[in-house]
Amino acid sequence: MPLHFDAALARRFIASVIGDRDVLLVGLTGAHAYGFPSDDSDFDLKGVMVAPLASLLGLDPPEETFERMEVFEGVEQDLTLHDAKKAIQLLLRGNGNALEHALTPIQLYDSPRAEQFRALARGAISKRFVHHYRGFFQGMRAEHAAVGRAKTLLYAYRVALTGAHLLRTGQLEQDVRVNAQREGVREVEELVRLKHDRAEKASLSASENERLSAGLDRALAILEEAHTSSPLPEEAPNRQALDAWLVDIRLRTGTHREDRGP
Repeated sequence: MPLHFDAALARRFIASVIGDRDVLLVGLTGAHAYGFPSDDSDFDLKGVMVAPLASLLGLDPPEETFERMEVFEGVEQDLTLHDAKKAIQLLLRGNGNALEHALTPIQLYDSPRAEQFRALARGAISKRFVHHYRGFFQGMRAEHAAVGRAKTLLYAYRVALTGAHLLRTGQLEQDVRVNAQREGVREVEELVRLKHDRAEKASLSASENERLSAGLDRALAILEEAHTSSPLPEEAPNRQALDAWLVDIRLRTGTHREDRGP
């Protein structure tokens, strides 16, 4: 279990806010999953819900996304749920966030339906994901240049190295410490220590920033090389299977209530 993460607390928060939504899965992402939590890091909870069939037939469109952020029992909690159709569309476009929501190893809900979805998410991995991880890296690098925090620099390293491992192997590894050790990106170890010892949004000194930013170009080169040599298909090869699963899960809405819950 990641440092400072209380799964029972997270489940109580989810239960308190979801109402009658049919939650398929919720996973832990953010600093706790990425290997660099601070004492004041929030719980970043992301997942998938299933809109009821009736909501697709009426005048108003179904709820595509549910979001709630609040302090619950003294801990900031950030929950986002996408409807299954939106989550699948994101996967097919190569959205790494949607993939990580499904495949992060700390899952707070479990059911046969959730495992089906995770298997389909693994089957949707393709070279398209490079666009997400490259764009995310560039965005975090720009943000880091503006704010100079250990957190933003770690996020830049994290997305580049996670993307590289995914493109090479088809496997998701979110922990930046594991990927950095594999690739020999030594700056990450010190950054993780600094962030852990300081507040979530603490800034780096000028000398720390210069020294610990030195590996960014190499991290991007690792990502680009992984894309060039990737054995993955260009597009998700299981679009029809995802479509069939979505139709089936819609038709079955309301008959699997026993599968709900952590």
